[in-house]
Amino acid sequence: MEERQINFGSFIGEQLAAKLHILPLTLFMGDEKFSFGGIAGVATWPEFRRAGHINHLLKQSFVEMKERGYSLSMLHPFLIKFYRKFGYEVTNYTYRYDLTPNDIATYHSTGNCKRVTFEREKDTIKKLYEATASEYSLMMDRDDWWWRKRVISDKDTIILYYNEAGEALGYLIANINDSHLRVEEMVYQSTDACRALLQWVKNHDSMIDTITLIGQPNQSIAFYLDNPRIPLTKKAYFMTRIIDFAAFIKDYPYFTVEENVQIAFQVEDIHAPWNSGNWLVTIQENHCKHVEKVDHAIDGDITFAMDINGLTALLLGSESLENLHRFGVIQVEEKTVKWNDITAVNETHLLDYF
Repeated sequence: MEERQINFGSFIGEQLAAKLHILPLTLFMGDEKFSFGGIAGVATWPEFRRAGHINHLLKQSFVEMKERGYSLSMLHPFLIKFYRKFGYEVTNYTYRYDLTPNDIATYHSTGNCKRVTFEREKDTIKKLYEATASEYSLMMDRDDWWWRKRVISDKDTIILYYNEAGEALGYLIANINDSHLRVEEMVYQSTDACRALLQWVKNHDSMIDTITLIGQPNQSIAFYLDNPRIPLTKKAYFMTRIIDFAAFIKDYPYFTVEENVQIAFQVEDIHAPWNSGNWLVTIQENHCKHVEKVDHAIDGDITFAMDINGLTALLLGSESLENLHRFGVIQVEEKTVKWNDITAVNETHLLDYF
């Protein structure tokens, strides 16, 4: 990763006390793509812990990411409450199904499943993945290096599903270890593709006892099994932070209002002070037409007051406005229009790890 990351260190004299890596990456927000900074490799020597080194490194990383034009940052937390202090909020969850071959209904597809390699079918696999990624927010935009180094391992099998006309409509990535089959990723664009891929999994019944399937938020696979009474585990996964509110809201892709609407945001952000203050955002023709920071409190057609955590959860749609308001995370006054009537936010999801 040496040529694909930005490294920060905190030193005492010439002694490295702590370090942090920024990974320059790209994600999907619907059909739009946003550059973001992935935070990884945060570490401190035990003898230098609790001395403010990580605090210093994170603040410096925010400055660096803003200067590079990254309006968002994501990370996998070792402790959620620690990173919440720095403005990150939980936005992504994993969805894990645990089942057996007998739980899967037998299905006879009109198409067929084929074992392939990434190198031979990478254009097809990438096209299927990107079609699914654009249905969500915060899914990675994977380049070939990422596919080869961070998604597919030597132990993985890739299966492509083709319909009767020879059109590829789904794939899965799986591996087997000690009578256990794990589906790391399953993407499909038709019901037949989904059921055919599940049948391929079921066909391992002579060599496996259990199955783990990493699913997606909008998949309702369990209902269509012979035995829907299987465990589904939803677990907090990645956290996201808005690095540059002005830049992010200018390109925000989820406004759905034609007429002129003004939204007032009162934002608190102690670790990225350029975000703090009163902002007036003008929306027209489904886009942000103007954003400005003013030196006094203002009212809009909708008026919000929140910290950067609440703002991140709201704009990314990882929590509903109703819940954020009910639990006191956000204060809101909807005078002439309602937030849910002028936005249509894609659900958040992430299949990757860094």
